[in-house]
Amino acid sequence: MKYTIVFIVIYLIWIMLTWNMEPANFFTGAVVSLIITALFGREFPYHPEHTFQPGRYFAFARFLGVFVVQMAKANFIMAYRIISPGLPINPGIVVIPLRLKSPLGRIILANSITLAPGTFTMDITEDTLVIHWIYVETLDPAKAEECICGRLQSILKEVFE
Repeated sequence: MKYTIVFIVIYLIWIMLTWNMEPANFFTGAVVSLIITALFGREFPYHPEHTFQPGRYFAFARFLGVFVVQMAKANFIMAYRIISPGLPINPGIVVIPLRLKSPLGRIILANSITLAPGTFTMDITEDTLVIHWIYVETLDPAKAEECICGRLQSILKEVFE
């Protein structure tokens, strides 16, 4: 069952990315999806009890919306920092507490933080993220989490736990 779901997800991603309705594309997508599934299918975290819970899918859609808004804000803030004559930066390293237990949820959170301009995830431990922040507003872990993550961690907790 796990490999079937991985194959279907990869095949659907192929169809959405290529958006070509020719038979050769469907065949090529199936072959590529089959090869990727055979090579990496065992790495896919599969929890059968989570598969058919629509609330998790809606929470992930909410995560994507919040992420896009935070990404847009971070881009505008970084653009301001770049064009400002005084170069308003205060770089430093902050530690953010992790409440996520899911390894996939942690990776998604860390990558989401790294994708936002001005932040970079340096390390992930059992209970913290170590972040390089271009403008450190606070060293308090709870306030730093609010500034950097916003609601992302709590939404990912809904999705993966």
